[in-house]
Amino acid sequence: MTRISVTPLSQLPHDVQRLVRRVLNRSVADFEKLCNRLPDCSASELRILQPVFYKYLNPGRIPAKSTPATTTDIELAYQSLFAIVATLHIDGSGLDPDSEGSEKQCLVSAWNHVAPWLAFFHDQFIMCRANYRPVDKMAAIRLVTSLLFHVSAIGGDCNGFSVLCTPALYRPIVELWLLALETKDKDVVCLTSQAGARTTSFRIFGSFLMAECICDETFLTTLVEVSDGIDTVTSAALKYIKSIRSMAKDPDMTSNTFKLRLLASTFSCCVAIILTTSMYNDAMREAYILRQSVKEIFSALHALQSLPPGKGSMASALCSTFPYLEFLLENADDPVSALHQALCAHAIETMVHISPSEHLDVEEVEIDYRKTSEAFFSILISYILHDKILSYVSKHVDAWSDDLGPIVRQDKRLWDVWSKAEQTIRSYGVLRSRAEMIVWPSPSEKGWVLQCYCGDTAEDICFKQCAGCQVVRYCSKQCQRDSWYSHHRLSCEFLKAAVGSSTPHHVKRSLRLLAALEVGHKQRKWDNILRLVAAARCEYPEDQERLVVELALDKDEESVRPLRNYLFLFNGLSENEVVDRLSSWNDPRGQLRGLFLCSVITIHDRYSSRQFLFSPCIALDMEVVPQTLGGKLQDV
Repeated sequence: MTRISVTPLSQLPHDVQRLVRRVLNRSVADFEKLCNRLPDCSASELRILQPVFYKYLNPGRIPAKSTPATTTDIELAYQSLFAIVATLHIDGSGLDPDSEGSEKQCLVSAWNHVAPWLAFFHDQFIMCRANYRPVDKMAAIRLVTSLLFHVSAIGGDCNGFSVLCTPALYRPIVELWLLALETKDKDVVCLTSQAGARTTSFRIFGSFLMAECICDETFLTTLVEVSDGIDTVTSAALKYIKSIRSMAKDPDMTSNTFKLRLLASTFSCCVAIILTTSMYNDAMREAYILRQSVKEIFSALHALQSLPPGKGSMASALCSTFPYLEFLLENADDPVSALHQALCAHAIETMVHISPSEHLDVEEVEIDYRKTSEAFFSILISYILHDKILSYVSKHVDAWSDDLGPIVRQDKRLWDVWSKAEQTIRSYGVLRSRAEMIVWPSPSEKGWVLQCYCGDTAEDICFKQCAGCQVVRYCSKQCQRDSWYSHHRLSCEFLKAAVGSSTPHHVKRSLRLLAALEVGHKQRKWDNILRLVAAARCEYPEDQERLVVELALDKDEESVRPLRNYLFLFNGLSENEVVDRLSSWNDPRGQLRGLFLCSVITIHDRYSSRQFLFSPCIALDMEVVPQTLGGKLQDV
């Protein structure tokens, strides 16, 4: 701790010298008077007084609990911290340049003495864990939050706040932030000027502290302990993100440059909190985050776009949001819903309207923006194979082309990726329209692709799906039994192979689309398929009657290999069993044309790898063509 020199003290005004002497004799009342006198002190006088402010912040004097016997030590520490805050609040204009920043430097050097006292005041007086409280709760809140605010600002200039944030402060930061969110800062604010002309919400700068600390495993442990679960903290971060949309409509917000400057940065911090906590709790991520946060985050990002937060800040907010979407697409059980929510929350419109020209003076941000945009368009192309995504983008592609095309055209690389995405959307939409004209039934209101055709439409019927393929649904056991003996015993295994196991829910809903894409691929590439089959007959002479055409739908490629390479699709069936079952099917549309045994398709799955599926076209025909066409078969 800095020692107090008698000689410099003699340079102070006489009334201040008298107060200092009484303070050094442990006079709480005189310390309070000294604090009231500080705004009138010069820069040189404040520099002389600095050691006095830290004299009574010895961590060794911190009591285990607030009691009447410890009142003097507690009040002296409180006045010490109050004096430090008062010094930091004083406007530095016109001060001696040599003294500027000296107050902050003293605070940093003595932080290991200050931090334990902050934790004590928070625990005993803010959270009211002491029965005897000589310090008022609101006074303690303003004191602790003010010091945390100033040290967070200091930390931004010296390798981050985490340098000064000790584990002793983890609990205060979390509890104050949750309190601020719960009360909407009714009680928790930090004054940034002595006159109180400007205030900073603890919801805002507390988010910065949380984002700084959250990568520390010890901090995460504290989070779980304090909040009774990470999902509580994530919910709190999401609650603030939700409020951004209403803030965007608040005239006080839009006219306040200070608040606008913080808003986008705070949004980024809250997204970082959600992303980090999502990694530590799978159940919470699937049950809570996936259903709500994607939509709220992108909706808030869209609302931010209507504000003038300053150059680079929107790009920064986008670059903090996109990794969260990528995380869900790679790890969530329902990645298609995550992407669909982002699209419904205007993700594409928001991203594209963050014009590259805004960031020409910030090279790193511009690069991140371009990479993010390119990656988003590439993801969109990959997921267009899912009916849910294609339905949405097909409805909006014309508007996107008119509104967003001229903006994207400014960057050649983005324009190339967007052009590919637009072309894919339109071609897939056409193929799906054609599929609706084929005899394959349309999905029901609940998304079921296939259900029994007994004609019973009673409202009280509860359709139950086949336990084998989990695609077809039946109104009764009798209907299921009849279907099994008529045809489903043949089609069940092949429908199961057509939907696969990686993302069965969405592949089931996309069976008709995938079948249409398969048919279109064969028609476009039929000459090349014939050449590949001929070459395969020479390469695999023992497998001439068991060749399989593999169609990579999202790569527009094809190959031919023996059936033995694809037996993993058929749930333990032997090669002979697969051949026998396919051979017993009369192929009413003439799809195979006697050239090869069957086809399979490959699509992109959520792990950025290849997902193999048995021919959706053949599997659907096996289930529905014999019944729906009544012997009058159509060619696809």
